[in-house]
Amino acid sequence: MTGSRISRANFDTVEPSVVISGDQIESRGFETLGQALNELPAFGVPGSSPVGAQSSFGPGQSFVNFLGLGSERTLTLVNGRRFVGSNTASIFGPTGQGGNQVDLNVIPTKLIDRVETIVIGGAPIYGSDAIAGTVNVVLKRDYEGLEIDGQYGISDRGDAANYRFRGLAGKNFLDGRANITISGEYNKGEGLLQTARPRLYDGGFFGRPNDPDSPFDNVIFRDRRIPTISEFGIPTIFDFIPVSQGQANNLGFPQGGFVDAQGNALRFDATGNLIPIDFGTSFGPLDENGDPTSFSVDASGGNGFSLVPLSNLLTETERYSGNLLLSFDLTDKIRLFGEGWYSRSRGVNLRDQPEYNSYLFGYAGDPAGAIIMSTDNPFLTPQARAIIQAQADGDTFLLQRANTDVISGRSTGNVEIQRYVLGLDGKFTGLGGREWSFEIVGNYGRSKTTGKVPAIATQNFFNAVDAVDEGLFNGGAANGNIICRPGAVNSPAETVSSTCAPLNLFGMQTSQAARDYITAITRPVSVNKQKIFTASLAGPLFALPGGDLSFAIGYEHRAESQDFDPGAFLAGGDDPDPLTDADGDGDPTNDRVAFGQSVVIQPLNGKYNTDEIFGELRAGLVSPSNNVPLIYSLELQGAARYVDHSTAGGDLTWTLGGSWQPIRDVTLRGNYTRAIRAPFITEAFNPSSSFFGFAEDPCDQFNQDEGPAPATRAANCAAAGIPANFDATSDDASILQAVVGNPNLRNEKSNAFTIGAVLRPSFIPRLSLSVDYVDIKVKDVITQLASDDIVENCYDSADFPNSPFCDLFTRDATNQLDFISTGYFNAAELRYKGILAALDFRTGTPFLGEDSNIGLNASYQYLDTLTSRADANSAIETDNGEVGYSRHQAVGTIDYNNKGFSTFLQVNYTGPAKFDADATPTAQNPNGVGSFVYFNTGMTYRIDKSFSIRFVVDNLFDRKPPFPSPTGGGTLTYFPGVLGRYFRVGASVGF
Repeated sequence: MTGSRISRANFDTVEPSVVISGDQIESRGFETLGQALNELPAFGVPGSSPVGAQSSFGPGQSFVNFLGLGSERTLTLVNGRRFVGSNTASIFGPTGQGGNQVDLNVIPTKLIDRVETIVIGGAPIYGSDAIAGTVNVVLKRDYEGLEIDGQYGISDRGDAANYRFRGLAGKNFLDGRANITISGEYNKGEGLLQTARPRLYDGGFFGRPNDPDSPFDNVIFRDRRIPTISEFGIPTIFDFIPVSQGQANNLGFPQGGFVDAQGNALRFDATGNLIPIDFGTSFGPLDENGDPTSFSVDASGGNGFSLVPLSNLLTETERYSGNLLLSFDLTDKIRLFGEGWYSRSRGVNLRDQPEYNSYLFGYAGDPAGAIIMSTDNPFLTPQARAIIQAQADGDTFLLQRANTDVISGRSTGNVEIQRYVLGLDGKFTGLGGREWSFEIVGNYGRSKTTGKVPAIATQNFFNAVDAVDEGLFNGGAANGNIICRPGAVNSPAETVSSTCAPLNLFGMQTSQAARDYITAITRPVSVNKQKIFTASLAGPLFALPGGDLSFAIGYEHRAESQDFDPGAFLAGGDDPDPLTDADGDGDPTNDRVAFGQSVVIQPLNGKYNTDEIFGELRAGLVSPSNNVPLIYSLELQGAARYVDHSTAGGDLTWTLGGSWQPIRDVTLRGNYTRAIRAPFITEAFNPSSSFFGFAEDPCDQFNQDEGPAPATRAANCAAAGIPANFDATSDDASILQAVVGNPNLRNEKSNAFTIGAVLRPSFIPRLSLSVDYVDIKVKDVITQLASDDIVENCYDSADFPNSPFCDLFTRDATNQLDFISTGYFNAAELRYKGILAALDFRTGTPFLGEDSNIGLNASYQYLDTLTSRADANSAIETDNGEVGYSRHQAVGTIDYNNKGFSTFLQVNYTGPAKFDADATPTAQNPNGVGSFVYFNTGMTYRIDKSFSIRFVVDNLFDRKPPFPSPTGGGTLTYFPGVLGRYFRVGASVGF
């Protein structure tokens, strides 16, 4: 039983629990366990899933997030034992944070008997990481037979196809003393881009209103474009981004770019000729001519650069796995058992943002800055050459470009898992002639994640851009043979080809030979290893009036290691002058030279081990046979575990709970738990790693009156000398950032309690209704604060400028953010309060068929509080009520069964939500979304227990996400509405 090592007759627990049977998973047609769990109201936005933007280091993995407290605080077990995690040991991994998250994609659904979830109480039983709760996957045992099935799924738009084939075979032999069970599974899912849902992903975004009298700081615009960047290239005269003539006049900016006779800024078209830039409608107040009065790189409409075609909506996945379960009764009382696991999964991020060359990302000549081009470049068309040579300041010009035709952003990640379990369990006669049980088990797991991501090798890129006409270069007449300028030295990075081929960046005319020459394939590798030895003993000590005083004791040794190798390209080369900054840009973190636009990524190696002693007691004080008034039954239980962690030191986790039945029909239950989470390897050992990213500046004129403490923020921004009308650029142009691990992190500690009731009225057989209140307070929270959080916690602090966060970023002479140092901290507090309810009822319906029955199952969460605080002086940040964490969430299913036929109808409800729970009512319009309700249905027909067919429809009525989502967020939360009506059909044959 999950949450205890003491065996008992049923699954009654003192904590809220939910059990999902393997049959329920099968009837819904879920391809992965993650899909099944994420449908439950108690699970928040997953730490990683195949939906949406993906990390290139392991795309498509599924990490669940119990109670919204973070995937790293959800402990996943298989048969009550830990499973090796697949989270990459890098800030660039699937979660961007540390943790030992288990990829639920690798657990074969065919082998699942049931899934048990327990809120909070599992920490003393299983150790670190169970602060929110425990998910225990219980596999089929002693299976006998052969079953093969297949399933096909597709949306009614004809996309997102999914194919699955599975097999399960088991055999008892040696007169039933031994069993061998083998399972295999293959699953392939097609991916999607946002362009597959154009009515939802139309480039909608929030921006400052054009109407200066608007009461709102932000309103919705459609068709987001970036006119200052083009995938065909924009030439500029000097190192600046092009602006419209109206912008130049209003804002005092130089126009920056080349213009036509009418003064229109120009860009290249696909064929390499220059055409006017259509700047669309800028957001922010406009003058009488419709020109912006404030600066922004974004616009609505026009012919600027759109991110929609480059945005991943669903990752392409492919998985296959094989599992072997062995069991052999050495004697009538002792069993030898083993498990062998092998799984290999592949995720493909279809598109992502390209590598840019723009003033927004660096200075001219820098790897990501504008490209310095010759006005004699032989790839220039006569029309473009005439304009450029007439207006250029000298014999060079600059090119701003989004290199979508060079690097598409397509990346592949492979995750390979091996896991082996070997153990002995059994029973013997203990004290007083009572039966005791023991288990001795060893567990080894290895997860290897390998990435394959194309990147531009900067030196080869510059070589290929520096193209010349061979005849002119040799002092003769032009002959039209365009070559790379001779004498160039190739990049130290290994590229697809080492032969320089000239690169035409004017329009969309790059050659494959040039792409091969400038493209390197990065191959990051992360290896996680887990070794566990556990020995436990359990049984009854003596009889009490209401039952036994039972115990469990044990010892566990666990060793975890992670080894992340970014590969030769991402690790960069040796600094030629180690006494100075490697790249000369003032970056205080790099001590190596990058081969591409990406910052140098450091390798990470770390390990730790724990020695843990645990014990558990359960006392049956009163039973129905005692005939005690108002005490039908009374039971107490407690558990404790001492964890000696090699880096975090020693700590104690414990729990105490009980249940009381005043009458047979009503059970009152409660539990208090002190849990811990030790710092994981990425959090403790990550080397200083720099990257470029965006940041929302709280001192921007439209943000100064926002946040959890608007008056404090505005006063602190003013005290820092930032004017009230300040326009920040850090949300439009990326800035240098860095993150570093913290070896001095302390264990997280949570104090949590639940109190609830279970109603099983005797006058309504087979009805069970439970309602529980859950309160969790986590202190010393290990967290990697985002760049936004760092800056906000400085200006929202009552201790400004002495807040420790104020020393973690810098501003330039114009008050713009230019560097932010993030990292891992023991933050002050994380809080959850909520109500969890569950209903289960089944009754026979002979009037609908002699052997028929109807069942009703429902689960509900009321989320009262989900907040965090960075330190004692920081404002409290609120997540409850936001998209992904609606206050009210529920799922209910009614099913009908009659011999070989079964059908169900399920309703999923997600309540209204805001985009930012801490924002003022005037921050944006609309400021949230309404409720979202959708239905699923399906049916299964079985013939002679050997053949069955299944048909399932998700989102039966094709409900769309609540307006205006996905504008403003919600792709993950409302993905069934994004995907639309989805069909699954399957067939199974058994022997």
